[in-house]
Amino acid sequence: MNKKEIYKLIVLIQVYYENFHFDQNKLDSRHMVLQKYTYERVHENLLEFVVHSPHPPMICELVQNTSGGSRDIPVFTESI
Repeated sequence: MNKKEIYKLIVLIQVYYENFHFDQNKLDSRHMVLQKYTYERVHENLLEFVVHSPHPPMICELVQNTSGGSRDIPVFTESI
């Protein structure tokens, strides 16, 4: 993802969360981490996140898999 796409995401976060503000330093810092992810993936995660959370997302919340697959607890059944 490029800086322009990250900027678009940050603007959206600011729209959804009035208490969220950003500057060039935040944009640059997020770019260092988010550049290896696709805009589509992070944007989709953001849209899913905002309907469930009253606080702005952290980077880890934007890149994690929102399907819940990694958070599912496996069911253990013992064969007799």
